[in-house]
Amino acid sequence: MVEGVVFQKGSHGMMRRVLAVSVVAVVAVLAAGVGAQGTAPGAPSSLTYQVSGGSVWLNWISSPGMTPTFDPNSSFYRLEASPTPGGAPFFVWDSSSRGDTPASRKMFYMLTDFGAGGVGPGNYYVRMRGVNGGVVGPPSNEIMVPVTGGCQAPGAPTDFTAITRGTTVYMGWNDGNGGRPTTYIVDARYQSGGPVIARLPVNKPGPVGTEPQYGGYLNVAGVPTGTYFVQVWAVNQCGSSVYSNEIVVTAPNNGPAIRTADAPTGRVPWFHIRDLVIQIGNEARNLGYLSGTPGVNNDSCQARPGFPFTTDPNNPTLELQKTQRNRYIDYMVAQLRARFDQRIGYNAKVTRANAIIAGDEIAFHWGSDAPQGSPNAYFIDTLGGHCTFGNESVDFRPFFIEYGRWTAAGAF
Repeated sequence: MVEGVVFQKGSHGMMRRVLAVSVVAVVAVLAAGVGAQGTAPGAPSSLTYQVSGGSVWLNWISSPGMTPTFDPNSSFYRLEASPTPGGAPFFVWDSSSRGDTPASRKMFYMLTDFGAGGVGPGNYYVRMRGVNGGVVGPPSNEIMVPVTGGCQAPGAPTDFTAITRGTTVYMGWNDGNGGRPTTYIVDARYQSGGPVIARLPVNKPGPVGTEPQYGGYLNVAGVPTGTYFVQVWAVNQCGSSVYSNEIVVTAPNNGPAIRTADAPTGRVPWFHIRDLVIQIGNEARNLGYLSGTPGVNNDSCQARPGFPFTTDPNNPTLELQKTQRNRYIDYMVAQLRARFDQRIGYNAKVTRANAIIAGDEIAFHWGSDAPQGSPNAYFIDTLGGHCTFGNESVDFRPFFIEYGRWTAAGAF
């Protein structure tokens, strides 16, 4: 929970600002590229909304050319709300107000989601802008956010995508504009428009990485041989949406992993790959790639070139050992690229000074931009207790509340 400024109508229809507690829902991170300090960033894109009562959630794709720094007032996002289309804003919110945690430096102000409660009834015309070194960029697409104080039926899910590996189908989708869903229904047919042969309900995912997750996912193992036409629709207590886009799923798929196609909105949805990550991590452990006896079997926590090896948690050099490539994370990334999708890479860990990569984290590039250096990625911690020598454990911990950047780190 963070404190944010939200808005509502006064008793005579005048707009006034009120202070409320807001819930910030973060799924993804910023735009590709790093511009020079003080240059105008590009426009954010694909601004979307969900509402429930007086709560509003916004989600957008970041501005190209933003300069990531440890100063919240240097680069951030600006929300503008107007009572009329394209009108002057009566309410402005800057993500710099989120600040940061100096000890951890998560760059909260660089994240691309906003949520607030206590919003009064009305139609609000909302747009986002990037601010880079004090220079304000152009606006995103403008959306009309209707707040009724009651519930609203959800919009159709977007970007419905499937990745089939063997007889396991990984499916993911993003939320459309409208009421916040509580459930999704996945329908499969043998032919487009034909009778439904399988109907699979899916509850909306709960908090992941302490933040609500946008969209949903479903994994189905042991899919019988065949070709299926699949769609998903969203449901809440007020109604249901129309169908998403239709996808064609063919099982089994024993071909090489590819790079999944870009999504129409620019954001490939989240896929839940916990079982695969745990399986590959256990393989790495059995190969001896987790740190064990210091100096002998410390493959996941090797000495950084030019620095002495240490096991002392109070020695700053130990942090450097956590921020470079090692045999564990190399094996994890290589195997996921071979067995799942070529969008997998490393996290360049911009939030940690002097980092090469995060030696225990992977990244899935969801953007349509060039992947190298892009912050448009999902991030997953795959190793618990990194550099604790004998106490490390294979892990799967997605996180959406820290800025990161995708990198190949010279591995491919």
